[in-house]
Amino acid sequence: EHLTTITGVVTRYAFINPHTQIYMNVEDAQGRQVEWTVTGTPPSAMRRLGWSSRTFIPGEKLTITGMAYRDGRPVMIHLKINRANGEPVRVGATEQGFLDEFQHKYANDPSRYSRIGGN
Repeated sequence: EHLTTITGVVTRYAFINPHTQIYMNVEDAQGRQVEWTVTGTPPSAMRRLGWSSRTFIPGEKLTITGMAYRDGRPVMIHLKINRANGEPVRVGATEQGFLDEFQHKYANDPSRYSRIGGN
């Protein structure tokens, strides 16, 4: 288990089934822009949390923490989302519970965390 935090700019946002998708340009360690795909739960569940097709707009800066795919592709499942001003975006109880448990279990293990972008 490894937690990854990315900071980048939204290029597009898909509020469609089967899962919401946020696409972001994130600067890697070499200064290259890499498009990340951040996936979440279905729109029906996110709608109950206040999400809509206008929750994120292209050009908006976000910081997202989640579980990146192990195969190295720039894809992750979101667990926490913050806007550039620090305002948290509400996520589901399942995501929040998983994040809380992970942080409790691995709070003192820096090898379990990585940060990309936002330098």
